Amino acid sequence: MTESTVPGPPSPDPYGDAVDWNATWMARKKRHVAIPGFREGPGFFQQPANVARFFSRPATPSPRFDRQLALLRPRPRASVLDIGPGPGHLAIPLAADGSSVVAVEPAAPMREVLARNADDAGVALEVVPSAWEDVEPSDLGGPFELVVASFSLSMVDIRAALEKMHAACSGEVHLWWFLTPPPWGRVLQELWPGVHGAEYHFEPMAGCLFNVLLQMGLYPAFEPEFTGSVHRYGTLEETVDEFAHRMNRRDGTHDDVIREGVRRLFRQERDGVWVLDHPAWQAHIWWSARDQAVSEGIHPVY
Repeated sequence: MTESTVPGPPSPDPYGDAVDWNATWMARKKRHVAIPGFREGPGFFQQPANVARFFSRPATPSPRFDRQLALLRPRPRASVLDIGPGPGHLAIPLAADGSSVVAVEPAAPMREVLARNADDAGVALEVVPSAWEDVEPSDLGGPFELVVASFSLSMVDIRAALEKMHAACSGEVHLWWFLTPPPWGRVLQELWPGVHGAEYHFEPMAGCLFNVLLQMGLYPAFEPEFTGSVHRYGTLEETVDEFAHRMNRRDGTHDDVIREGVRRLFRQERDGVWVLDHPAWQAHIWWSARDQAVSEGIHPVY
């Protein structure tokens, strides 16, 4: 422990039966990716058609990304590591404000969109074409004042991934992840059996992630963020097309099943747009890597 490291509050395990939350995360992730017909996360965005479908527009400002950027509040010319930057919603405005940004992006089609958006914005990014699991932090030129992973936690061994983020950071680590299943996840849960003949299992949520961090000896801040109850998709056929992509059924063979599901689960507004009413929450989790050190054998009390 360095002189600047502040010890966290004690967390004894008097009962000797604390849950291994990393093992729980791994089991839920493995169950998620083993779903018949599954093709999401990094594999989903390795398909150019999916990237074109969901990220064909430039990385434009939005209240969600404005809020994230305000919470990151980097100092001028900060060094930033963005893990899974997607089309650059955070990486590009951070670079435009003067930060030096390294982006780790495994999907080649997504890297093409990121490069195009960066060129359009007139900013330079260093892009590492790799999955985070395959990166050595010492090879990235850090440590970084900010390490960011926004809805990019596809790693099965999340503890190992978090340890690497912590090691790569000299300032703050910021994560965003689902606190409740997203609206589209609820639709997949309802429709998956009719399309693929199997149940759809959700990924582990932010509560599990938070407990992994506690068992690492890290004590992060945790902020729930309500993302709304009304989610607009488009016309009936646009909505069917979106979920056909999400369910890896773009050949039209199950469009009738998806169309019936949209009619059952959504409501149509007067302008013809189909709307899903479903409250959803996400979580912002962050901690100072300057003030905390990873520890072994620390378990929270429940």
